[in-house]
Amino acid sequence: MGILRWYKRDPRAALAGMMELTLEERGAYNTILDLIYVHDGAIEDNDPVIASWLRVRPRVWRRLRQRLLNAQKIYIHAGCIRNERADNEVLIARQRVRNAAEAGLASARNRGYGLREINGMQATVVQRPLEQPTSTKKDYLSANIMPLWAKEQSR
Repeated sequence: MGILRWYKRDPRAALAGMMELTLEERGAYNTILDLIYVHDGAIEDNDPVIASWLRVRPRVWRRLRQRLLNAQKIYIHAGCIRNERADNEVLIARQRVRNAAEAGLASARNRGYGLREINGMQATVVQRPLEQPTSTKKDYLSANIMPLWAKEQSR
Protein backbone atom coordinates (compact mmCIF):
# COMPACT_ATOMS: atom_id res chain seq x y z
CA MET A 1 0.00 0.00 0.00
CA GLY A 2 1.10 3.51 -0.68
CA ILE A 3 1.56 6.65 1.33
CA LEU A 4 -1.55 8.44 0.12
CA ARG A 5 -4.50 8.35 2.50
CA TRP A 6 -6.53 11.02 0.77
CA TYR A 7 -6.76 12.45 -2.72
CA LYS A 8 -8.30 15.55 -4.18
CA ARG A 9 -11.47 14.98 -6.18
CA ASP A 10 -13.39 17.56 -8.16
CA PRO A 11 -17.02 16.30 -8.24
CA ARG A 12 -17.97 18.49 -11.23
CA ALA A 13 -15.03 17.24 -13.29
CA ALA A 14 -15.76 13.65 -12.21
CA LEU A 15 -19.44 13.87 -13.20
CA ALA A 16 -18.62 15.56 -16.52
CA GLY A 17 -15.91 13.01 -17.27
CA MET A 18 -18.14 10.02 -16.51
CA MET A 19 -21.25 11.15 -18.41
CA GLU A 20 -20.56 8.73 -21.25
CA LEU A 21 -20.18 5.74 -18.91
CA THR A 22 -22.93 3.39 -17.79
CA LEU A 23 -23.65 2.87 -14.10
CA GLU A 24 -21.66 -0.39 -14.15
CA GLU A 25 -18.71 1.31 -15.85
CA ARG A 26 -18.82 4.20 -13.38
CA GLY A 27 -18.70 1.84 -10.43
CA ALA A 28 -15.75 -0.05 -11.90
CA TYR A 29 -13.98 3.20 -12.80
CA ASN A 30 -14.39 4.69 -9.32
CA THR A 31 -13.08 1.52 -7.66
CA ILE A 32 -10.13 1.39 -10.08
CA LEU A 33 -9.33 5.04 -9.34
CA ASP A 34 -9.38 4.37 -5.59
CA LEU A 35 -7.09 1.37 -6.06
CA ILE A 36 -4.74 3.44 -8.20
CA TYR A 37 -4.52 6.14 -5.52
CA VAL A 38 -4.14 3.61 -2.68
CA HIS A 39 -1.17 2.15 -4.55
CA ASP A 40 0.42 5.56 -5.26
CA GLY A 41 -0.45 5.84 -8.93
CA ALA A 42 -0.60 2.40 -10.51
CA ILE A 43 -2.04 -1.07 -9.95
CA GLU A 44 -0.90 -4.31 -11.48
CA ASP A 45 -2.99 -5.30 -14.51
CA ASN A 46 -4.10 -8.57 -12.91
CA ASP A 47 -7.58 -9.64 -14.03
CA PRO A 48 -8.43 -12.04 -11.15
CA VAL A 49 -7.31 -9.60 -8.45
CA ILE A 50 -9.15 -6.62 -9.93
CA ALA A 51 -12.25 -8.70 -10.61
CA SER A 52 -12.26 -9.73 -6.95
CA TRP A 53 -12.11 -6.06 -5.89
CA LEU A 54 -15.02 -5.28 -8.20
CA ARG A 55 -16.91 -8.42 -7.06
CA VAL A 56 -17.40 -9.56 -10.66
CA ARG A 57 -16.15 -12.45 -12.75
CA PRO A 58 -12.85 -11.86 -14.62
CA ARG A 59 -14.74 -11.98 -17.93
CA VAL A 60 -16.95 -9.07 -16.83
CA TRP A 61 -13.88 -7.12 -15.69
CA ARG A 62 -12.16 -7.68 -19.05
CA ARG A 63 -15.22 -6.20 -20.80
CA LEU A 64 -15.28 -3.21 -18.43
CA ARG A 65 -11.51 -2.80 -18.74
CA GLN A 66 -11.74 -2.63 -22.52
CA ARG A 67 -14.52 -0.05 -22.32
CA LEU A 68 -12.51 2.12 -19.89
CA LEU A 69 -9.46 1.84 -22.14
CA ASN A 70 -11.52 2.83 -25.21
CA ALA A 71 -12.99 5.79 -23.33
CA GLN A 72 -9.40 6.78 -22.34
CA LYS A 73 -10.24 6.72 -18.63
CA ILE A 74 -7.32 4.39 -17.90
CA TYR A 75 -4.20 3.31 -19.75
CA ILE A 76 -1.71 0.46 -19.45
CA HIS A 77 1.98 1.14 -18.92
CA ALA A 78 4.63 -1.43 -17.95
CA GLY A 79 2.00 -3.98 -16.95
CA CYS A 80 0.15 -1.54 -14.71
CA ILE A 81 -3.19 0.25 -14.97
CA ARG A 82 -2.81 4.00 -14.64
CA ASN A 83 -4.86 7.18 -14.97
CA GLU A 84 -3.45 10.47 -16.31
CA ARG A 85 -4.96 12.69 -13.64
CA ALA A 86 -3.91 10.28 -10.90
CA ASP A 87 -0.34 10.47 -12.24
CA ASN A 88 -0.32 14.24 -11.66
CA GLU A 89 -2.14 14.13 -8.32
CA VAL A 90 0.16 11.42 -6.93
CA LEU A 91 3.22 13.41 -8.00
CA ILE A 92 1.88 16.52 -6.23
CA ALA A 93 0.94 14.51 -3.11
CA ARG A 94 4.37 12.88 -2.92
CA GLN A 95 5.99 16.30 -3.14
CA ARG A 96 3.69 17.54 -0.36
CA VAL A 97 4.69 14.59 1.85
CA ARG A 98 8.37 15.15 1.06
CA ASN A 99 8.10 18.88 1.90
CA ALA A 100 6.33 18.12 5.19
CA ALA A 101 9.04 15.61 6.15
CA GLU A 102 11.79 18.11 5.33
CA ALA A 103 10.00 20.82 7.32
CA GLY A 104 9.71 18.46 10.28
CA LEU A 105 13.43 17.66 10.14
CA ALA A 106 14.29 21.36 9.89
CA SER A 107 12.04 22.07 12.87
CA ALA A 108 13.75 19.32 14.87
CA ARG A 109 17.17 20.76 13.98
CA ASN A 110 16.06 24.26 15.02
CA ARG A 111 14.76 22.96 18.35
CA GLY A 112 18.09 21.35 19.10
CA TYR A 113 17.26 17.70 18.54
CA GLY A 114 20.14 15.61 17.27
CA LEU A 115 19.61 13.83 13.96
CA ARG A 116 21.13 10.57 12.86
CA GLU A 117 20.76 8.55 9.67
CA ILE A 118 19.03 5.19 10.05
CA ASN A 119 18.57 2.89 7.03
CA GLY A 120 19.23 5.76 4.61
CA MET A 121 16.72 8.12 6.25
CA GLN A 122 17.24 10.82 8.82
CA ALA A 123 15.58 10.22 12.15
CA THR A 124 15.40 12.08 15.43
CA VAL A 125 17.22 9.94 17.95
CA VAL A 126 18.72 12.23 20.57
CA GLN A 127 16.65 14.60 22.65
CA ARG A 128 17.83 18.12 23.15
CA PRO A 129 19.32 19.00 26.52
CA LEU A 130 16.82 19.92 29.19
CA GLU A 131 16.54 23.64 29.77
CA GLN A 132 17.05 24.90 33.28
CA PRO A 133 13.90 26.47 34.68
CA THR A 134 14.18 30.20 35.19
CA SER A 135 12.08 30.17 38.32
CA THR A 136 10.80 27.67 40.81
CA LYS A 137 7.24 26.96 41.84
CA LYS A 138 7.88 28.80 45.11
CA ASP A 139 9.14 31.88 43.23
CA TYR A 140 6.08 31.81 40.98
CA LEU A 141 3.66 31.58 43.89
CA SER A 142 5.33 34.30 45.90
CA ALA A 143 5.55 36.63 42.90
CA ASN A 144 2.02 36.13 41.59
CA ILE A 145 -0.18 35.42 44.57
CA MET A 146 -0.66 38.18 47.04
CA PRO A 147 -2.12 37.33 50.46
CA LEU A 148 -5.70 38.50 50.96
CA TRP A 149 -4.73 40.97 53.69
CA ALA A 150 -2.13 42.54 51.33
CA LYS A 151 -4.70 42.91 48.55
CA GLU A 152 -7.08 44.71 50.90
CA GLN A 153 -4.36 47.12 52.07
CA SER A 154 -3.29 47.96 48.49
CA ARG A 155 -6.76 49.25 47.57
